[in-house]
Amino acid sequence: MNKSSITMKGLACGIGLALSTVPVLAHDDTSQAGTPVCLEANFMMADAMNAPFGAQGAGRVLEVNIITGARGITVNNPFNPGNVGGPVCADEDIACPAPFKPTGVLSGGMNGHAFITSAGQVALTEFHRDGTAIRSVSYKKLLGNPTEGGPWSSPNYPDGVGFASVPRPLGTQMMPNGNIIQAICDANFFNAFNSDQAPEGGLEANQYFPPVNQPADRAANSRLLVLDQETMEVIDEYSAPADSRWGCMAGIAFTSEGMLVSMFHGNAVFVIDWKAGIDNEMSEGVGSNRKDKNDDDSDDSVGTFSLGIPKNVAKVIRVIDFLPAGADEAHRRDSLRAITLDEAGNLYATNRSRSRACLRGEVGPGGCNPGVFRQRIDIVQAGDDAPSGTIGLDPGVNVIAGIRINRMSAIGCANIGGPTANGTNPAGTSCDVETLLIASSAFNPGCAVTGAVPPAECFVQGGGVGEYLIDADHLDATDGTCTGEQTGAQSTYGTGGVNSGCAQPIATFLGRANGNNVTADDFVDPRMLMTIHEAFIQ
Repeated sequence: MNKSSITMKGLACGIGLALSTVPVLAHDDTSQAGTPVCLEANFMMADAMNAPFGAQGAGRVLEVNIITGARGITVNNPFNPGNVGGPVCADEDIACPAPFKPTGVLSGGMNGHAFITSAGQVALTEFHRDGTAIRSVSYKKLLGNPTEGGPWSSPNYPDGVGFASVPRPLGTQMMPNGNIIQAICDANFFNAFNSDQAPEGGLEANQYFPPVNQPADRAANSRLLVLDQETMEVIDEYSAPADSRWGCMAGIAFTSEGMLVSMFHGNAVFVIDWKAGIDNEMSEGVGSNRKDKNDDDSDDSVGTFSLGIPKNVAKVIRVIDFLPAGADEAHRRDSLRAITLDEAGNLYATNRSRSRACLRGEVGPGGCNPGVFRQRIDIVQAGDDAPSGTIGLDPGVNVIAGIRINRMSAIGCANIGGPTANGTNPAGTSCDVETLLIASSAFNPGCAVTGAVPPAECFVQGGGVGEYLIDADHLDATDGTCTGEQTGAQSTYGTGGVNSGCAQPIATFLGRANGNNVTADDFVDPRMLMTIHEAFIQ
């Protein structure tokens, strides 16, 4: 990038990219992560509100302002008694009152609306930007989920309505043609009453650490659903190809090459030709399946979409594999969750790699525990098929779930010493860079809080969100010591011990009060995290 293009880009940021001749991307292909960007947005995070990581509850979505670091609007459970009889509860497979347990959070739909996935209800709800719910649609009937059979683990909700069942929806994204794409995960979870039963009794998931596993039949039943955001109907799908790494998926992103999908239990990202198999009559874009689209008296009714049509098998362009060559295939389980892209097209993925495979039965004393995880963010350069860089996370940051690229927050900028009169860079250019937001259910960077759960001394329950630098100077283990081992003296970054060489956040949001910008304990259990460009109305 030459000097003139840098100058032009800076002008574009200042005027909101108003000049159509200026490239939209703030990077070119030769730029490095952490160099100047224009993106700046608040973020919203799904809080499942599961004990012991967070306060037990129905679930909520929290907004945070990156300028002030303050909490914005809270989107509370829409499945409440006040919505009984209305469009939020109109679907016969949706119960009110009932739990929310949000997973996918999506912003930027028609009219600036938000779409939030409920894992508890196996449903999707559309919201106004003031947090008011508009309508919901359930996936249960299409996916074959039970409508009876198991209560949620709370006395506040009625028995027998099939909460916390599988398959369940996870991440969402807006497609280039304006439709919504929804990841559907079928696996054995400890908190899904219809998971497979173990021969010993109880759920098969509880024979593993973490308590989740994915047999081949459930992996093949994981899929991506396409929804028309105008009608909220499922109109298409991408189903399983013949690849054992396909299974429970979570994160979704789009590039000019294709649709990138992270395989939760496959430790891989599939690059899919999202245009292949699209029904040009029914799923070519927003409103394409609207029943009265001809605006006349002709019959424009559409049939009910059904799963399993052969042409809807995902056409895979390539697979980005995060498992090192020669590694035990068992290490793929419960590893890769969320993904995000920087403005140069580089991919960042949450990788919960492990020091041991944690096979069936390796639970309890002498078995697997949080200490086996090597929590890190793997970085794949645009076009590559394997990671070439890593951000090694402090052992106190565990059970990572959501990540998102954003511009450096004002809080982070102040914490690194600029742009202030007495800062190291008064001009503030050091803050005009991309950073990475990381959400985890056990967020204790620096291991400074006592009360850890043995045998993993840095594992302290209570989630939060941290902001991390991602330039070359802050990649993993420059001194070779950020191994993720949770042994030795607890310490803060730079003083030796278990955290030496590990990435530390420049700012924290939500979570535990720490004297930075979190002023009160507000434990959360994060799922997906999304930056938003239209703030909720305060």
